[in-house]
Amino acid sequence: MISSLMRWQELTRVWIGHWLSRPFHHLFNVMPGVEIGLSAPAITRLSLIHAPLAGRRAVHLSDLHLDRYRPRHRALVRTVADLRPDWIFITGDLLNVRDGLPHVLRFLTELRRLAPVFVTLGNHDHYSGIRVDEFTEQFDRRKVTLLLNQVTFLPMDTGELAIVGLDDPSLHRADLRCIPSPRAGRFTLVLAHAPNILDQLAPEHHVDLTLCGHSHAGQWRIPSIPTFWLPPGCHGRTNGMYTKGTHRLYVNRGIGWSVIPMRLNCPPEIVLLEWAA
Repeated sequence: MISSLMRWQELTRVWIGHWLSRPFHHLFNVMPGVEIGLSAPAITRLSLIHAPLAGRRAVHLSDLHLDRYRPRHRALVRTVADLRPDWIFITGDLLNVRDGLPHVLRFLTELRRLAPVFVTLGNHDHYSGIRVDEFTEQFDRRKVTLLLNQVTFLPMDTGELAIVGLDDPSLHRADLRCIPSPRAGRFTLVLAHAPNILDQLAPEHHVDLTLCGHSHAGQWRIPSIPTFWLPPGCHGRTNGMYTKGTHRLYVNRGIGWSVIPMRLNCPPEIVLLEWAA
């Protein structure tokens, strides 16, 4: 009964999200000059301790909402290149509408020239009407790794990096059975779109760090007024590091926009992960 109810909730959200958001995104996509507060991403550095990965670096991006490739996306690629990452992680909401797919593929292709790219999907990717198998086919052609309730292992000299990609937890699509058991020298990194993944992780899930986005950190912030706009699935988590039990979650403010192409007192964010011994 509960499972059936959740399925209907998911279908309702997909239908509403797809049909109500489309007019806004189509409108602003043909008005390229109408963007405010999106062109100067801040860089946040996260220091992580794990000897087998010492000296390695990764970039985390989220919430691209990339329906049209703009000059700011070209500048973003240059910024990522300057950070010299070994890997690039993207936690969903790549686009809003089907028309954005060629533009997203162009952006991912440019990132892939810099480093291996690992991606999972968010709610807007599902709202777009693009089938998962179409995403998979297009990403495979460009050697971009799409992980949906899957794990891949990157071996190191004395350990390994386990990258777990979960489908969107805000749409009840995450299947945590793919999280591997602990192993000596292994660093387990989870990529998920929405912050409510932290509430789904159980003590038996050995995860060193989870990366997500979804919140846009509210997107519009007014001094002295609490964040007043957060999408379902945030559970009050806006941005930055959160802990629950032994689990750590970092919520990225994201790169793009939703509904209105404006960020107010809420700059886009690039996260640089740096491992040390």
